[in-house]
Amino acid sequence: MMMKKLLLVAILSTLTACGSEDIFDADDDNNTEEIISSVTFTHQPSDVNSPLYYFDATYAKNGQEYRQDDILWHWSVSLDGIGEVTTLYPEEDPQYQFLEADTYRVKATVSDTTGDELESYYQDIIITSEQITNAIIQPVAIISVLSINGLNVEFDAQNSTYSEGDLSEYEWMIEGAIYSTAVKTHTFNESGQYSVSLKVKATDGSEHSVTTTIRVSAEPTEPVANFTYTASNLLINFDASSSSNTSSDINSYNWYFPYDGSSVSGLEVTKEFPVEDAYSVALTVISNEGIEKEIIKTIHVNENAAYVTCDILTSSHTIYRARDEEQCFTSIENGPLTTSSSANVWCNAQITKYKDQMSRIFTTNLTYEVRQQGNNECSEPNEL
Repeated sequence: MMMKKLLLVAILSTLTACGSEDIFDADDDNNTEEIISSVTFTHQPSDVNSPLYYFDATYAKNGQEYRQDDILWHWSVSLDGIGEVTTLYPEEDPQYQFLEADTYRVKATVSDTTGDELESYYQDIIITSEQITNAIIQPVAIISVLSINGLNVEFDAQNSTYSEGDLSEYEWMIEGAIYSTAVKTHTFNESGQYSVSLKVKATDGSEHSVTTTIRVSAEPTEPVANFTYTASNLLINFDASSSSNTSSDINSYNWYFPYDGSSVSGLEVTKEFPVEDAYSVALTVISNEGIEKEIIKTIHVNENAAYVTCDILTSSHTIYRARDEEQCFTSIENGPLTTSSSANVWCNAQITKYKDQMSRIFTTNLTYEVRQQGNNECSEPNEL
């Protein structure tokens, strides 16, 4: 009899446990909310056959729309085979004037306030040559960095321009916050790389935006010392503006010339050497935190002959402008060129070869500078 009771209790216990598990599972299923989210946008030209487009985006989750205070927007404009060519101002309704006829992919990505991506959506937009001819003159937004001190950065928009009138509004987007002032000092939350966007508006209602990235560090960093130089026979002009530092500004540039023991301070300095020869030049930069960094280069000073640097300065091509203006060619492999005319002929040949390689549909106007100097000034010379 005792054995039957024990067996019955064991069976009931097993059934109760199984039943409890089923009940809890059912409750979990009933309490699980299915999240349905989406992002979409519309686009339309500002006028018939205009390349200036207005965008209007919406992000919704479970039927509820979310606005700028709750989410972050990122817009990219890309071309097939090239990739991203620009970004738009990070808001729901940016505008953008396309600059060349082509098929563009515009993508809107929504992230939460911590930066985690939620949804994205893209559309392809065809821009015709007729639309490009109707382009209007817009303002030009320019971001300048006045100072960096740890996580504190002072930004300036006053170099922005508009040839058709005056600028009336400046709007910054930094870490999701909006500021309406020409000069803005911002303290970032922590060390890292950040996107900073600026939108400028003119009195006639036209606007333009630009986005850049900046890296900040709460801890003092070691500066990077670097310099370039140009030569006019034995007179050499040195420039240390390519030196940099993440955590603060560089406040001192000290030059030392071992051949005669002389020294001088300044961002740009000039030195006349006595005879043709190879000379060592030392540059020491000091950051606001007092951290020093030195670089020593050997330069070759030539009185009548010099290696040539052919550096592209400006490009009329809007899509490839950044790539064009990075191009720099040097005759270091060909030896010195003795006259300015031979230097110009050589440089023209490099520019022509570069343009032929690009095989562009539209004519591109390039301006460039020919410099005759002791050695290669290109930081990363191109090989054609």
